[in-house]
Amino acid sequence: MRNTCHRFWESKVKNMEIPVYLFTGLLESGKTTLIHEVAGEEDFLEPGTTLLIQCEEGENSYSQEFLEKYEMVLIKIENQEDLNREFWEQCEVDYAPAQIMIEYNGMWEMDALFESGMPQDWALGGIYSTVNGATAELYLANMRKMFMEPLQDSNLIIFNRCSESIDRQKYRRNFKAFNPQVQVVFERENGTLYENEQDVMPFDYTGQRVIIDDMDYGLWYLDAMDHPEHYLGKTIHFNARYCESADPGRQCFVPGRHVMTCCEDDIQFLGFACFFDKKPNFSHGQWVSIDVKFDYGPCDLYGDGEEGPMLYLESITEGMQPEQELVTFT
Repeated sequence: MRNTCHRFWESKVKNMEIPVYLFTGLLESGKTTLIHEVAGEEDFLEPGTTLLIQCEEGENSYSQEFLEKYEMVLIKIENQEDLNREFWEQCEVDYAPAQIMIEYNGMWEMDALFESGMPQDWALGGIYSTVNGATAELYLANMRKMFMEPLQDSNLIIFNRCSESIDRQKYRRNFKAFNPQVQVVFERENGTLYENEQDVMPFDYTGQRVIIDDMDYGLWYLDAMDHPEHYLGKTIHFNARYCESADPGRQCFVPGRHVMTCCEDDIQFLGFACFFDKKPNFSHGQWVSIDVKFDYGPCDLYGDGEEGPMLYLESITEGMQPEQELVTFT
């Protein structure tokens, strides 16, 4: 994983909070290697004791020299139940850590960790996931839920050991559908990065009016999240379901489509907030054909302080149900 980490770390948590960095992924996916690299990044670790919680042992280990160099205390955990309020409070008393790094067992549920009772002054600094390209298809076919669960909340996914035959764009699209804000990077088998990869869109976005065909909605949705600059100030035309706001006081609705990522269990509704001056006369779930002006910025519908695409209704008419209702990312 050479030269991967330093460009993607999120900003530190608020002052006076102790950051917890979570490293996830299935066995032999490269979590230990990633932690070694992170420790060596300039200014990543705050001065003081780093508490390193190892929940499974893989092909690599932590040498005493490494632990001493970075002022780390290694604690090995064998049972998920051992991560509880009493354990965390004792860690705080015994070590007064400046930060905590957790190499989490890929077979354990993420919610169990989030609900394990960490002290209130500890705050999640980031979730970083590793995926072994050599085994990804096997895990996805046989352990899909376990494979995908930690990726849903990750800040960064490092997809390593990629052969040239791996469909990187397929994986990236599916990861982004699960988690639109995540950074996804791919590494070759020799550890070097695939640089500046972008999807080639099957539609023309160079003009002032961009027409999105029914089958291209999923690709447009991801590109609008990743590259809103492609669409700023332009009129976008597409077909969608009319999703009415649960708050009758809001002058907006969500035009969107049902999207399938990995399989039928992963079907979800994806759309952007669309604002209007006069409420359209359409029912919830009805198919509509719309023209919208595209903008991007802070929008409370996406979360407190979050930014995202914002659509402004220009015209809306009754639409036709597409021949293939479910959208995919191919």
